[in-house]
Amino acid sequence: MIAKKRLRIFAFIIDAIIYFSIFYFTASSFGVPNEDGGYTVNGMPAFLLFLSSFLLWPISEALFGQTLGKRLLNIKVVNNNEENISFSQAFLRFFFGFVDYMFISGIFVAMSNDKNQRIGDLIAKTKVITIQ
Repeated sequence: MIAKKRLRIFAFIIDAIIYFSIFYFTASSFGVPNEDGGYTVNGMPAFLLFLSSFLLWPISEALFGQTLGKRLLNIKVVNNNEENISFSQAFLRFFFGFVDYMFISGIFVAMSNDKNQRIGDLIAKTKVITIQ
């Protein structure tokens, strides 16, 4: 069964909270305070932050079909044949996710099709389903 849009949004929010918690911990632990009241992170800590975004989203979806947020809400990414997705599909979803979420266009696209697919899903030929 196709996952409801609200479950997908809640899963994204959970994943974003996890990522920004990692980001805040790393920045406040290893960063240097800057003039804007934030932190500047360079070198290995910056690389680890960059790497964590890949581990949290496309790599976990390619390996398990789920991020932590999706796992908590019992939804999973599959290809249009309902098989596990490939690494290339996971990375396509991830990169087009920036377009989907930054411009909120993904929500409008998902509302306009019967499989609730956002732009990243349409390009990667994937969908999100509820698992029993």
